Amino acid sequence: MYEDALSAYRRAGRIAAEVRRQASGLVRPGVLLAEVCEMLEGRIKSLGAQPAFPINVCVDEIAAHDTASVDDNREIPNGSLVKVDIGAHVEGYLVDTAVTISLNRELDHLKEVAEEALRKALRSVRPKVRAGEVGGVIESTIESYGLIPVKNLSGHQISRFTVHTGKSIPNVRTSLGPKLGLGEVYAVEPFVTTADAAGEIEGGSRAEIYRMIKERYLEDRDARELLSSISRDYKTLPFARRWLTRCLEKDRLNDVLNDLISSRCIAQFPVLVERTQKPVAQAEHTVLIRENGCEILTE
Repeated sequence: MYEDALSAYRRAGRIAAEVRRQASGLVRPGVLLAEVCEMLEGRIKSLGAQPAFPINVCVDEIAAHDTASVDDNREIPNGSLVKVDIGAHVEGYLVDTAVTISLNRELDHLKEVAEEALRKALRSVRPKVRAGEVGGVIESTIESYGLIPVKNLSGHQISRFTVHTGKSIPNVRTSLGPKLGLGEVYAVEPFVTTADAAGEIEGGSRAEIYRMIKERYLEDRDARELLSSISRDYKTLPFARRWLTRCLEKDRLNDVLNDLISSRCIAQFPVLVERTQKPVAQAEHTVLIRENGCEILTE
């Protein structure tokens, strides 16, 4: 990896780690979900990076892809299990990290087991190890505490301006799977839920996060200009609907986004929910594969 790329990854990692620490102090009962998202996104920018995707704030059974909507008035509930997923990039070199904040002592063990599964998984990460072996470490650690992993969520390889690319690191053991390569960058992210859960997520009915698929000519001027703005500002990185209110008023924005989805210019990320509505915890770091293991970029 070239030195300028490595420097950018490390800088993004330091910034994301600082924002993750701030998130732990910010999340508390009664705080607006929108306030958490906007404050942490602003902090990423003030520290010298850009959000690699909208801050995700996912409560209880919601596992991923939830962020504040336009005019969102939802509050962090008392007694909840809150996951904050943070992405930061410097010139497109991005990192992805997450923390679970437990506001319920009865759910503390889910957070703690997710963190232990991540620590043990990272010790197994090295060149030529199969992704399924790392998944086996995650699965066995979680199951040793009488809990289960969310089996259809996984860690993922990262490349410039692309959050999910190439290889995946499952949260369960698989017999096959790709080998991790020297110099590659991965997000490793165990998801943990209760033993009586399905251990699977499904797409919900809401979506607030999108990404561009392709740019093309469109007849509608608003759609054409919005797509151009998305391409210029976010490239292939995910973005939030609320980030686009500077371009169009709310109702018109919704119509244009639907047109862009129909035209297959953009795709949406539905909120992901544990199928049996059981609480989910998450822990996540981004790592660089080194000769004798890995460098944790977001520690």
